[in-house]
Amino acid sequence: MRFRVIRAFRLASWTTCCTGGCLLAWCAFVSLDSAYAQWAGEKQLAKAGAEQETIVAPRQQVSGRAARRLPGSVQGRFEIPRLGLSYILLEGTDNRTLDKSIGHVEWSSGVGESGNIGIAGHRNTHFRKLEWIRRDDEIVVSSAKAKYRYRVEWARLFKPPDIQVLNPEHGPAVTLITCFPFEYVGSAPLRLIVRALPDEETRNRLLNQPAESRN
Repeated sequence: MRFRVIRAFRLASWTTCCTGGCLLAWCAFVSLDSAYAQWAGEKQLAKAGAEQETIVAPRQQVSGRAARRLPGSVQGRFEIPRLGLSYILLEGTDNRTLDKSIGHVEWSSGVGESGNIGIAGHRNTHFRKLEWIRRDDEIVVSSAKAKYRYRVEWARLFKPPDIQVLNPEHGPAVTLITCFPFEYVGSAPLRLIVRALPDEETRNRLLNQPAESRN
């Protein structure tokens, strides 16, 4: 009987160690994958910016906007300076994409467009600091062409089905989405929504740009 108890404890100890090791390995993989996504994204933006400076006549792009909206593709850079937040913005909101970085909501307006830009992130990784967001915080969304500056107007809680916060008529705006509460274990019951509006200079650029540059 005593031997069986000892054997059971050893088995439990071995199982616990293996489980802990697997969890640590997974966390390390996700962190390294995210770091690589940031590095690769920064290089891609820098390359795109250099190409914009050297191109005299605009080039034809296959499939137009669709070519720029491939799942996982780099859409720009997202920053909240006061919170020290700076991440590459990828296309898509599936778990694989959001494990790497923050994601652009597929059917919302894109960076540099005058509509409502939806951006999502996990509450326990890239958007963890949104817990401390406050009114008038600056949000900078950059493409390879330009920077667009916004100011936080409000932060409110919504239920998951309330997707009207992403309606285009709310634009020009940036709408951030993450789960809430931040410390909740499992599938969180609410969503923290942050709405930011463009400053005067950005608003003028977005609303007065030529129609062909919006496509």
